[in-house]
Amino acid sequence: MSLPFYLAAGVAACALVFSPEAEAQTHFTAERAGDSHAQDVMFIPGLASPGEVWTETVDALGSEIDAHVITAAGFGDLAPSGEGAFIAPLVEDLAAYVDSHQIEGLTLVGHSMGAQIALQLAAVRPQAVDQVIVVDSAPFYARLFNPAITPEQAAGFGQGMAAQMASMSRDQYLSMSRQGLMIQSITEDGQARVMSYMERADQSAVARAMGEVAGTDFTSVLGEVDAEIDVLVAWAPGAPVTQDQLRGIYEGQYASARDAEVHMITDSRHFIMFDQAERFVEFLRSELDD
Repeated sequence: MSLPFYLAAGVAACALVFSPEAEAQTHFTAERAGDSHAQDVMFIPGLASPGEVWTETVDALGSEIDAHVITAAGFGDLAPSGEGAFIAPLVEDLAAYVDSHQIEGLTLVGHSMGAQIALQLAAVRPQAVDQVIVVDSAPFYARLFNPAITPEQAAGFGQGMAAQMASMSRDQYLSMSRQGLMIQSITEDGQARVMSYMERADQSAVARAMGEVAGTDFTSVLGEVDAEIDVLVAWAPGAPVTQDQLRGIYEGQYASARDAEVHMITDSRHFIMFDQAERFVEFLRSELDD
């Protein structure tokens, strides 16, 4: 793990479809794909990533699922929602979306920041969410890098990070983003895709979101999640810790959850859905079949 960019995705049954227009909300848009009579799966991308980060995954699962693909305001080609808190209003809007569509038995798949959002959504809608699949994320992000950091210290750090990112020139911001591409994906294609997301995203929205990710301890929400939690953790040769050490770090992060299991995904970096696409889809399919 390295610090730079880390600080710094009514239909006829059995027919594969993708809605021609996204359903717009205040803080996100949702696109539908697959079969409306199949298992509901909501895909929530991470920092700066649009819903298209899940395209290959959703295409591979096809009519096996009813996919709800989220893009947060300020990411992709969406205008930012304004100032103020980023994550809490998004969770509130997602909860309202679940209610309005009367979704039950929902599986949430969240990457990075999207997993922190998924855990909070599962906590506030326990009757709707059966499972949360966490893709390379932890509830107390700052403690991945500093095991001794307190929530108060993390809050100060997050506020400083947000202010710094917001005040950077565009060239400085993009340069910082490029510095961390190697830890995002093993492949040049994956790295290029991640960089394209950073270029398209609104800088102020990314700064606000990153400040909350880096500065908030979301651990307390784990005790409120009734759903099964499966945590996929990326590890590749050259990482500063061994697989066993990294597993221990993540098991510690999820120790207070009622039902959580950590799964190591080797030969992958942060964007597991890019680096180990087939294994990722196989894991999702096996969980949906249970």
